[in-house]
Amino acid sequence: TGGTSGIGRAIALRLLEEGVSHLTVASELPSPPDWEPFEQAEAQVFYVKCDTGTEDEPGALIEEANGLMGGIDGMIHCAGVYLEGDPGNRTPLQLWEASVNIKARGGYLLANAFAERANEGASFVGITSINADQSEPDHLAYDSACAALSGAMRSFAVQHAPRLRFNALAPGLIRTRITEEVSDDAALHTHAVSNIPMGRMGSPEDCTGAAVFLLSDDASYITGITLYVDGGISANQMSKPD
Repeated sequence: TGGTSGIGRAIALRLLEEGVSHLTVASELPSPPDWEPFEQAEAQVFYVKCDTGTEDEPGALIEEANGLMGGIDGMIHCAGVYLEGDPGNRTPLQLWEASVNIKARGGYLLANAFAERANEGASFVGITSINADQSEPDHLAYDSACAALSGAMRSFAVQHAPRLRFNALAPGLIRTRITEEVSDDAALHTHAVSNIPMGRMGSPEDCTGAAVFLLSDDASYITGITLYVDGGISANQMSKPD
């Protein structure tokens, strides 16, 4: 899910490089130029429209995926929104509900249906954030959504082991549409990078290797964990003074 932009798109393209047939899922149709690499791929790729913030569509997505692919071996749930940066006329509760429904409730519904339909040995990866464990101002809804999905992955892992695996992948500060305010503002960018031991913001491609690893048989003894791809932010207490 969330497969037409940002980290989700990067993972989908990496799956193509690995020759993995899959469904790319998003709530809006991709533009023709964005979809062109998928059409040219040797692997079989379908586009499916799904709003993970609804109650019925996540389960229907799993049913459709199972039918189109003849079985399910893995899933990556990457859909999510950061609405507090542009709240519009929404109340705090509306912001919270929209954020949690798309990321966390959607992930819960997808994982439930996945557990019923997926092949033995299948792997589910929930893309959360380091904000599941660390917080920052103006992120009440976003942080809650990520924390809830991370906890759900741990619980699903225990519930469905050893038949299935569930893990979370927690990116740090990655260049996507959500983080444009940081990457486009020189002062904000300098401040942010000063707190990243690796000395730069991450790219969506930095997350793809970890995601593919958690899907693969190389991670067959790994379940219920959160894998951080954050350039060392979570290990860093504070930035050095100038």
